[in-house]
Amino acid sequence: MEVLYLEMVIAVLATGIVGCTAIMYVMYSRIKQLVAELRVLKDRVEVTDEELGKLADDIEEFKKLKF
Repeated sequence: MEVLYLEMVIAVLATGIVGCTAIMYVMYSRIKQLVAELRVLKDRVEVTDEELGKLADDIEEFKKLKF
């Protein structure tokens, strides 16, 4: 009886380990996808120094306008 109980506990723990490993793999794959998407977004949103300077100048000019 003890042997059967011990084997059942080992089987449950082994199944849990396999399940956790599968979940970790899915999470790892999703993280890789998200990192790739972030790289694409970063390339689209990147602002150069010249663009930032021009934007600051445009804002200052807009502030000077009186409506």
